[in-house]
Amino acid sequence: MDFFRIMEIMLYVLVDLFPNLILAVAPFRDSLRFSEKTTVAAAIALYIFMVLSRIVALRGLSTAAFLSILWIALYLGYYVIFIKAELAKLLFVLLTILNYGSFTTIVFNYFTCRIFPQAAERPYSLYISAALIIDYLISYPFVYRMLGRKLRSLIAFPENSRYWRFLWLVPATFCLSYYYSMYASGGVMSFSVSRSNMLFAVFFNLGALFVTYLVMHLLEESNASMRLKAENYQLGMQSVRYENLKKRMDDARRAKHDLRQTLAVIQAYVQQDDKEALLSYMQSYITSLPPDLPISYCENQAVNALIVYYGELAGENNISFEVWVEYPEKIAIADADAVVLIGNLLENALEACQRKEKGKGFIVLRIQPVQGRLIIVMDNSCSGLVQKKGGTFISAKTGQEGIGLSSVRRIADKYHGVLTLACEEEVFHVSVGLEGGSAEK
Repeated sequence: MDFFRIMEIMLYVLVDLFPNLILAVAPFRDSLRFSEKTTVAAAIALYIFMVLSRIVALRGLSTAAFLSILWIALYLGYYVIFIKAELAKLLFVLLTILNYGSFTTIVFNYFTCRIFPQAAERPYSLYISAALIIDYLISYPFVYRMLGRKLRSLIAFPENSRYWRFLWLVPATFCLSYYYSMYASGGVMSFSVSRSNMLFAVFFNLGALFVTYLVMHLLEESNASMRLKAENYQLGMQSVRYENLKKRMDDARRAKHDLRQTLAVIQAYVQQDDKEALLSYMQSYITSLPPDLPISYCENQAVNALIVYYGELAGENNISFEVWVEYPEKIAIADADAVVLIGNLLENALEACQRKEKGKGFIVLRIQPVQGRLIIVMDNSCSGLVQKKGGTFISAKTGQEGIGLSSVRRIADKYHGVLTLACEEEVFHVSVGLEGGSAEK
């Protein structure tokens, strides 16, 4: 193979590889495992390997088909090593880009072979590289906007992780159809020279892009709904806090108003030297006082309002409520997520205590930062009749994992945390460790 032919292949791989690498990295540019220099150096190494493999691919159809599978595995390996993201999300982006690449390959090969018939006998020629550049100039801006901008915001939203486990199958189906059609017809060039195949690729790719865009639009609406629910939950907790403060102010005002009458009664009993009646009256007065709960467990207003609220509910239900909170002022965990997580734990604990038939219920909650993680540990009494299914505690109402624990698990996953659940001798134990639990983090 002469030097000019090698340069043709190098130019083709340069034009074909790096625009797609930009598409692949753009949605994850905030999730690089290594420095930009290291990532670029790896991209250059990938480029060199692709040039060599393209030269080898000229040997025959079977070799090209095998190398196509190898390239997909190589791209995925590059992704997993250099991008810190869930595998399902990486697969979705990678397979979408492969579909786009297959489409551009078919279209520019068709028009190149129509205009320059000799190009069909010379893969990776200058004519094909020029056609590929023109193809990218027309289609690339739209695809970059869809993947680099719209998809980036969806991938960065961790609450929809459960959807990505299945969404990658959508572009995978289109990708499988593309590769089967091309290599069953004798290779890329043989498939591309047919007008009907080219038109099939156009409409097929438009359908794939439409489905991909529709999936992203639905995810965007789902994310907006989740954000709205979290904001409403936080606003609800703020409302609870203000109601608690108002109630305490009213109790204090009423106690001050009643204090004069109380002192007058005490003075009368003292003057009459009726100690028995005085003690009885004072005991009755102490019982009528509001529960002695702290107004402030921590400086975080949202978390404090939540704990005060459930503390008062526990008092009304004669449930022992003990809390130790050391909540950092600066923390990487959003207040809305902390409120949802702690609120669901307390709500489940309160319900479990209310279902307990014998003995007084109790709730013990501890929150503190430890080595860059926020540790939340809670013990509460329960009936002991806790059901499990496949290692997961399930709700007696639905037979599935309860909504509360599901939300706790989702937030734990969001902050790369660990959730541990256990039930021993009518005591339910929960511990959660979330990354980002200190200012240093």
